[in-house]
Amino acid sequence: MSLKHTALCLLFCYLVVSIQSIAKSKILLLDFFTSPCKCRCGVPNRQARILGGELTMNHEFPWSSTIHAFRNNTAEEIQGTLLNNRYIVTAASRVLGLTPLDLKVTLGQYDKCFPDTSSMNVSVEKIVLHPDFSETTRAHDLALIKFNGQVNFERRIQPICLPTPSIRYLGQVATILGWPKKNNDQCVGRKIGLPVLDQKTCSSFSENNHLVTQDKQCAGVVGAKSLICSDDAGGPVMFRSYGGTYELLGILADYNDCEKPENLVYYTAINEHLTWITHNTRDACYCYKI
Repeated sequence: MSLKHTALCLLFCYLVVSIQSIAKSKILLLDFFTSPCKCRCGVPNRQARILGGELTMNHEFPWSSTIHAFRNNTAEEIQGTLLNNRYIVTAASRVLGLTPLDLKVTLGQYDKCFPDTSSMNVSVEKIVLHPDFSETTRAHDLALIKFNGQVNFERRIQPICLPTPSIRYLGQVATILGWPKKNNDQCVGRKIGLPVLDQKTCSSFSENNHLVTQDKQCAGVVGAKSLICSDDAGGPVMFRSYGGTYELLGILADYNDCEKPENLVYYTAINEHLTWITHNTRDACYCYKI
């Protein structure tokens, strides 16, 4: 093949890829404008700036949710993340054995000690545990909580974006949201940025290797103390894209230990369960990531 023919072939391939990319973008925009939600996901209420254990700003993460659970006449608070207008996602280990009547979800809340009129309480219709969840290994530790009705989005109540399929985000900085348990600071969430590590590192530095299943990932600095505790289970591990939107990388596991001098932060990877999530939330309206 001559050099001229080679150049023409390369130009043709480039044009085909460009046309496909433009067509895909137009379809995405068309879907966005024809969607019943007509909304964007993953939009924070603050420009990104992460320090070690920095307190979040007012309604910074509008997808942050609190599940109020009542187990054996004892009240518990479980973290969750708003996915769309009908569901939040949390850890199955935190809601196992509970019924919808045992739960109430609060959306749009920033300060847990001083609730304001901007927050909304929602009753629960259904709890969907991942069918392969294991109490022994904590594999597939995810649960979907379906509202008894739809919620309307506004500045303080917005969903997060689902992650890009097949991407593990290794080496990227994850934003992790936790709630301090000391010094009376548990009223407001605290965020920290940590690098996402590969699974070999996650397994090597875990005292419980059987808990680091294939659907688990971890983040942190080897040798450093973790600020995330077991009570933070169900909370989000997030990634801020270059466009400024947040994607949900994972849900915090219930065996993170903030008392040990050295520990990584473990979570269930959402990308390993995208098919299950989308299949079980087909009756919901998703916002678009653009």
